[in-house]
Amino acid sequence: MLKTSYFARSAQEPGAVSIARFPPRGYTGTRYFRLAPTPGMLKLGDWEEYKRRYREEILSNLDPEEILRDLDVAGAGHDIIFLCFEKERTHCHRGLVAEWFSETIGLEVPELGSPSTVQTTL
Repeated sequence: MLKTSYFARSAQEPGAVSIARFPPRGYTGTRYFRLAPTPGMLKLGDWEEYKRRYREEILSNLDPEEILRDLDVAGAGHDIIFLCFEKERTHCHRGLVAEWFSETIGLEVPELGSPSTVQTTL
């Protein structure tokens, strides 16, 4: 199953995958830069502009099925957990990624530890 979380909580999980541009120092898990925001996006102070640019510049150029294959989600034997820094995914790109998977291929991507199957993202 594909899930989301943040570094402070889940960096040591076997299926941890950083989707951050600059993972924390000492992080040794898998990195998947194709879902990372650009350095310019990281400087934006406007959430609406960030969402627009992230969807347009990153997500619109990707195929969700290809990402699932790249990370061998089906054959991993454990959850694949997309990580970034924000504790809450309501204003971070992992929430946008979860929403995108749901919208494009109907795959619900819950937050690790969320009592419901899907945490509200946006």
